[in-house]
Amino acid sequence: PKPFGPEQLTITVQRALNHRKLKAENKRLRAQVGALKPQSKDEMVGDSPTMRRVKELLERVGPTELSVLITGESGTGKEVYARSLHNLSHRAQKPFIPVDCAAIPGNLMESELFGHEKGAFTGAQSRRGGLVEAANGGTFFLDEIGELELPIQVKLLRLLQEREYRRVGGTDIQTADLRIVAATNRNLEEAVKAGTFREDLYHRLNVVQVVLPPLRERENDVVLLLQSFLDKLSLQQGREPLRCSPEVLEHLSSYSWPGNVRELHNCARYLTGLTVGDVAQFSDLPPRIREASVAQAPASPPASPGAASFSEQAPRLDAPAIRYDLAYKAAKRLWLEVFEYAYISRLLEKHNGNISHAARSAGIDRKSIQRLMKRNLMSSGTSRSEDSD
Repeated sequence: PKPFGPEQLTITVQRALNHRKLKAENKRLRAQVGALKPQSKDEMVGDSPTMRRVKELLERVGPTELSVLITGESGTGKEVYARSLHNLSHRAQKPFIPVDCAAIPGNLMESELFGHEKGAFTGAQSRRGGLVEAANGGTFFLDEIGELELPIQVKLLRLLQEREYRRVGGTDIQTADLRIVAATNRNLEEAVKAGTFREDLYHRLNVVQVVLPPLRERENDVVLLLQSFLDKLSLQQGREPLRCSPEVLEHLSSYSWPGNVRELHNCARYLTGLTVGDVAQFSDLPPRIREASVAQAPASPPASPGAASFSEQAPRLDAPAIRYDLAYKAAKRLWLEVFEYAYISRLLEKHNGNISHAARSAGIDRKSIQRLMKRNLMSSGTSRSEDSD
């Protein structure tokens, strides 16, 4: 209230500054607590009919020692499901060791899995334990199991049958007490017919098969998953919990999610990192999702009859994403972004995610494809190299 003196003004401002400092400190502490908080045993989020069935199977199989084969498209959450199996088992306090079979070169796979003895090969200067040894007592998760070469499949089959293995260059038999969970986005039955995957190993792994549905078949789960991601990410970043406007939720629920849950998580990261304020609006969405939503919208009504316009003579573009409310350069840049994303997405889909085949089909090199994917924020999990399927 007026009048006020300099001393009173100074005290009031100081209180405001202290209040702001306390709020900032509170956010940092909340983020630290969130980072230290143990993960819930039930990490599978979703309430759609398919996910309810998946979670029911999880609760039944988790406490057992049965081998589990998890199948589904890339990005559907196969590793999350495997961790949930581990957390529900009596091995929950033991290691959970994931192995990406597609990321380890074939000539190194045996040593990575089983370890090696000193002098087993050039550069083996000492004995080294492998990932199987690290997983002893816990759960061994083999992701992209379909990428394993046949010689390694034989050794893995022995591990499954006898719980025994040998280090590379060694003669002593090692034993392993572990549960094996495998995952793939390939059709292993077709791989067995093609001779690229052993039938006996397939049956050993496929005691219980869990099929994770793509996100496009879980429309009711999109909002639940999104809010779960936003809450966790907001806590980690020390910001107020981020919410989404009804318009945003409507567009995200109708989006096809080619990258599945991984793409939705990337969208949540984008929103928490760039949204100003506590409520995300349509303009805050990643360009690829925003423009995909615009492209699905009804086209603008045609111009009045008899109007001589450039558009009547110009070729029709099957892309309502053209923004006539923007300046020419801005509208052109936006349309090109839509074109790039749509073209590369369809190209990779056509070639089953194989970047080399897609590049040859498009008449450009692999680096150009990868650069376009990076520029459009595409998930690396939706594509594979030429050495993969």
